[in-house]
Amino acid sequence: MDLLKIVIFLAAFLLLILLGRLLSAHAESQPPMGPGPLQPESALGPTPMPPKTDKQPAITGAEFGFPISIPPVKLDALGKYNRPYFLNYHFGKTDLKAGPPDPTRFCDDFYLQAQDPESEYTWSYKYLVATPSGLQQVMNAEAYASLYFDTPVVVVSRWDLPVILSTVVEEIIKSYGKTEDEEGAEDGPAE
Repeated sequence: MDLLKIVIFLAAFLLLILLGRLLSAHAESQPPMGPGPLQPESALGPTPMPPKTDKQPAITGAEFGFPISIPPVKLDALGKYNRPYFLNYHFGKTDLKAGPPDPTRFCDDFYLQAQDPESEYTWSYKYLVATPSGLQQVMNAEAYASLYFDTPVVVVSRWDLPVILSTVVEEIIKSYGKTEDEEGAEDGPAE
């Protein structure tokens, strides 16, 4: 009877170890989502983005390209880089190639993956990109009286990928590498 308990215990223990390794390997394959952008300039290549739910996987920015010109990565006299490397981008639901069904009415999360040139740390910026009528559609569908955004919002008049990317990239470059004190000093003195 004691031998049977030991065998069951060892089998359960080995099963838990195997399950832990599988879950750990799956978690490591998911890219971090947080603040970040894309560019095919990284020697490491693009980091995989989360899979889409459609039968045909939607293309990501690494496959689609970067349809705007951006300044080169440079090191300034203080030893700070002017911007991160841009690695990849995608929308939560909207296909980059096809765009939304109605270019004047959409609302979707936009992710832009970046990498620090010095440390090679990778992260993702998240923005809500929408048209005014897309926001109104969300409010009507959910019967919201108001909206609060906990992520940055980019409002465009219609679907235009270069305009969306330019807006996001310009904001990232403006604030890249600045401390909270430096950003506050640009806003003027606190009252």
